[in-house]
Amino acid sequence: MIAMNSRRLTQMPKEDAAGLQLGEFAMTDSESLRLRIARHVSNVLAPFSISLPLVTLVALYHSADPRYALACAFITLFFLSLGPLLYIAIGVHTGRLSDLEITRRSERMGPYLFSISSATVGLFVLQTLHGPYNLMTLLIITIASGIVMLFITLWWKISVHASSMASAATLLTAMYGSVMLPLFLLLILVSWSRVVLRRHTVAQVTFGALLSILLTTVILKLRGL
Repeated sequence: MIAMNSRRLTQMPKEDAAGLQLGEFAMTDSESLRLRIARHVSNVLAPFSISLPLVTLVALYHSADPRYALACAFITLFFLSLGPLLYIAIGVHTGRLSDLEITRRSERMGPYLFSISSATVGLFVLQTLHGPYNLMTLLIITIASGIVMLFITLWWKISVHASSMASAATLLTAMYGSVMLPLFLLLILVSWSRVVLRRHTVAQVTFGALLSILLTTVILKLRGL
């Protein structure tokens, strides 16, 4: 087969052969650029990356004491994001986990359980400190989403990137109004990146996003926000 293709190529006019080669290189370069863009988008809009602005904005919403709110935001950030990230990093270092994104579904149970436990401890800490109601709501959303996604992960690899961005966009739009609606464009962008990188299917990012929008909306209603 390779020999036949080689003979066919040598029989082509030089212009056609050159055009074919240029087309192949153009497709390769275009695909490479697409993957690089998707990778950057995925990193910039990763759950850990968006946690700092999310927690800060939630903490400062209608805050009577911004300094105290920011102090509680740091505590929330630790239990919500830094602690779980450290757990995953140690797992990768020791070989228990394959990578920081936990691309293998079979490896996700431990990180999910740790993240849910960490957020639960964080919630109790904030309650003890009489922390901002909004931050406690954020942790409740995280715990509820984590539990649901934990069970789904038993048979399906749902997208945490899409889920996290969807929850953040829904929460901030509910608090700050239509000015935050463009965040849903970022949801589409990060979902696209995960599909392009072949980390998830269209169904997995779509279901992850819709699930988080629904859970976040229900919890916000129950919490009166």
